[in-house]
Amino acid sequence: MIKELFSRLRVFRWQKLLTIWGVFVAMAAILFAERSGIQYAATQFKIGYLPRQEARPAQIALFGQPVTCLLLYDSGQEGTDLAKEQFDRILLDMKVNTQAVDVHTTPLASIPEFDQYKTVVVFMSNLDALGKRLIDLMNWVQDGGSVLFAMTPQKTTYFDVISPKLGALSSSWENKLAESIVPTEEFMLGGGQRYELSDPFESSLSISLREEATIYASTGDEGVPLVWSTKSGAGRVVVDNIGIYDKVMRGVYAASYSLLCDATAYPVINSAVFYLDDFPSPVPGGDGTYIRRDYGMSIADFYSKIWWPDLIKLAQEYSIRFTGVMIENYEDDTRSVPVRQPDTQQFRYYGSLLLRQGGEVGFHGYNHQPLALSDTDYKGLYAYHQWPSENAIVSAMDELIDFQKTVLPHTEGSVYVPPSNILSASGRRVLGSKVPQIRTIASTYFEDGTSLPYVQEFGVADDGVVEQPRIISGSMVGNAYMRLAAMSELNMHYVSTHFMHPDDLLDVDRGAAEGWEAYKGGLEDYLNWLDAAAPDLRKQTGTECSGAIQRYAQLTVSLESTADAWELSLGNFVDEGWLLFRANEGTPGKVTGGELTRLTGNLYLLKADADTVRIEKKGA
Repeated sequence: MIKELFSRLRVFRWQKLLTIWGVFVAMAAILFAERSGIQYAATQFKIGYLPRQEARPAQIALFGQPVTCLLLYDSGQEGTDLAKEQFDRILLDMKVNTQAVDVHTTPLASIPEFDQYKTVVVFMSNLDALGKRLIDLMNWVQDGGSVLFAMTPQKTTYFDVISPKLGALSSSWENKLAESIVPTEEFMLGGGQRYELSDPFESSLSISLREEATIYASTGDEGVPLVWSTKSGAGRVVVDNIGIYDKVMRGVYAASYSLLCDATAYPVINSAVFYLDDFPSPVPGGDGTYIRRDYGMSIADFYSKIWWPDLIKLAQEYSIRFTGVMIENYEDDTRSVPVRQPDTQQFRYYGSLLLRQGGEVGFHGYNHQPLALSDTDYKGLYAYHQWPSENAIVSAMDELIDFQKTVLPHTEGSVYVPPSNILSASGRRVLGSKVPQIRTIASTYFEDGTSLPYVQEFGVADDGVVEQPRIISGSMVGNAYMRLAAMSELNMHYVSTHFMHPDDLLDVDRGAAEGWEAYKGGLEDYLNWLDAAAPDLRKQTGTECSGAIQRYAQLTVSLESTADAWELSLGNFVDEGWLLFRANEGTPGKVTGGELTRLTGNLYLLKADADTVRIEKKGA
């Protein structure tokens, strides 16, 4: 009996030990696989590039399309040029073919007849410049036309005459401060919230509206109407009373235009991309004071044990696939022959982890020197150097591309992000003509007050390179401008492009003192906002977004309304198309040739599966 008992105890003890050993073996295997940096496959893109020769810029795609919109502007009035500059791009991207008439240089009698168009957009604050043609315009609206007054109107003689038809009850000579904008929840994606305006001033007419006018956006403090519409006879009037004509407001103006006619449809991108600049790269230099303060570890340990695991958790929670852009070294030598980076461990390790996560690796630079020749002057703002020749730029890019193929043989990058978003005209020309592997440039959407950034629009360039600007960056903690920009671009292009740097936590100007937890909290807050505002937005890599941009850029749309349906004809349709569709009159029903998803209010996301789409009207 005693022998049997001891025998059982020995067996039990060894079973426990075997279990423990098994756990350790499994952990070792996982760690080996992770640390080896080779356990990955090539990224499987859900949507890829179209051939260069098949992708058309928007301007070419629109050529020959029917002109449906008349732009009336007065170049002699202050601010008109700013408003028209923004609307020219807005309507191009919405694929609205337009005819522009400058009433400052065109006799009023020569203004075309309004019944040639579906919509009219007026760019002038002093409506007296239109004279009696303004009365003609409002009579046309009365008969079924649609007009958008895109600039804050001045209280003038002609304005007072037509103001009841614009929905006005009363107005005063003073303007009101437009310190913020609060779109209604059912008007815009991200609506129902307050967005602060940069450098606010008295830009909005003080006005009271009739009950029949529908207010779509107002200021947060006094509730000054900023966007409203009203019926005028059989037609529609929309008024923008914002008075701020900046790129960051494009989505608001696009949404305003979509209130015209009984329905509006315009192509969008449908993509959210998250960039990691300088990743993978050598361990970033910089002051690790705050990392040591918060975590008691080195910079390298922080990235491997805290930063990357936290990013992976966010990626899993929000279905993100990161696009990292590689930099080979941080040397500033632009004149010597490029030298191969001998330490490849960080590149293999993080690059493979990124690819195993379903992400993508692109290019940031052989070093962190912008692609600029001697004709670029940094004006003392940066300590960067110029490259001595175009051949030197090509050699540096060739080395970077070859280095990537060496450390990550199962991937092939195509996206280039300029260091500090600086790319000279000559450098841009070199990329487009002499570095064919670069299919996409992802720089910045906004200017910074200097001539150095390579500022982009979403689209396809004449040389076939995809232009994919990044809109927002970092944690966005307390950054009202970027939150407004994010909201605006959801409604303009249905897109979100964000970037961050591993070394943000080493730079006080980028949030190092606040620490990673505050930074991560701000990023998480944005991701929660994005998911709430646009839950159907596709999370993509840089390449996938570029494929979507190619299809969006060349897609045109013609919408015809009948008694029982809306008929959409799509030009240059390839394999898929995405559009925002607003039903101002009637409710969408059965869809043929696509799929319709309600986003908010009467705003829908349309996925087109064919070049013709029919949306039936319920109850028709």
